[in-house]
Amino acid sequence: MTETTPVERVARMLESASFQRIPAPLQIGGLKFDAPAAFVGQSPSPDLVVVGDSATQTARDLQRIVEGVGRALDVVRSRRPLTLVLVGPRLESGALAQLSRYARVLPVGETADDASLKNWLAVLLPLKLPKPVEARGMDCLEELRASSNAEQRELINLATSGAEAVADRFIGMVEQPFDEKPTAKGGER
Repeated sequence: MTETTPVERVARMLESASFQRIPAPLQIGGLKFDAPAAFVGQSPSPDLVVVGDSATQTARDLQRIVEGVGRALDVVRSRRPLTLVLVGPRLESGALAQLSRYARVLPVGETADDASLKNWLAVLLPLKLPKPVEARGMDCLEELRASSNAEQRELINLATSGAEAVADRFIGMVEQPFDEKPTAKGGER
């Protein structure tokens, strides 16, 4: 079994989330940046993700790359958010603070397993929601109908027709007492 580098483990996870790898060196507006890996996301997550390795790059090298990429994105008027995924030994908090001035920094460290890496990269990965249980929704609907008065049940039943139908009927219910014409006492004025 061949051991992959932390950079390649991050790359594999991002590629599985539909991020496209950008060939090295990263080029923006005619400038070249030597980053271990770079990716671009698709909508709804259009991030430009630069992977840095603190085991092979100094904090100053990382800052120069992130600051340069950030400025190059500004020059070309890109609206892509910049994210730095930082693998390797954790940098000092001051260095991380400097990097975070130019990019969102995700310091994944030297993670031991894919679950931990996935947790660190969660903001970049697609959200997986559990499938709704329709049966529970039907139980709640029946409980709601049973505990409601006639007007409430009418509005609940109208909900299947859409919000506008409910709103129209509700307005009608509110206006109904005012629509009745009072009987004129003492003649017209």
